[in-house]
Amino acid sequence: MSGLYNLDEGEYATTLATLAEWGDPKAQHNLAAMYLEGLELPLDYAAAIHWHRQAAEQGFAPAQHDLGTMYLEGLGVTPDPEAAAHWFLAAARQGDAKAQNNLGILHATGEGVPQEMIQARAWFLLAAQNGLMDALENLQLSSEEMTPEELRQAEALASEWSEAQRAAHPNHA
Repeated sequence: MSGLYNLDEGEYATTLATLAEWGDPKAQHNLAAMYLEGLELPLDYAAAIHWHRQAAEQGFAPAQHDLGTMYLEGLGVTPDPEAAAHWFLAAARQGDAKAQNNLGILHATGEGVPQEMIQARAWFLLAAQNGLMDALENLQLSSEEMTPEELRQAEALASEWSEAQRAAHPNHA
């Protein structure tokens, strides 16, 4: 066996930091996660924000989702639901199911975005289609508050977004 699997914890973190410095978004995201969780590195929200932002700005969807979560929960930053919505939307457009679900929750509650149940349900539908089980409960809850016409509108919107997502990211389909 060779590569990163043979590295001890300290060497792994050092190697990951080097790759992150070189601009590798996956390494940046993984390094940020280590700082965020305090795994193999000290808990450091500022470093987590820094590395998630580096990866997120390169379009790396998992980092966009995690940066959105940090803004929503106020981890290392002042809570900012609008910034959270921005990053969730960036990841959601790439098919990140967790970001889609979280964006649906923001639309359902009106936190950081206008409260809009049709958009909320459309995001829940996409998250469920992308395999996120948590979205199923949100779909059920949203359907209880919507008219049949609103449900149809949400399904049409989700279908439209799904088609746009496939066109923009054909390798993710």
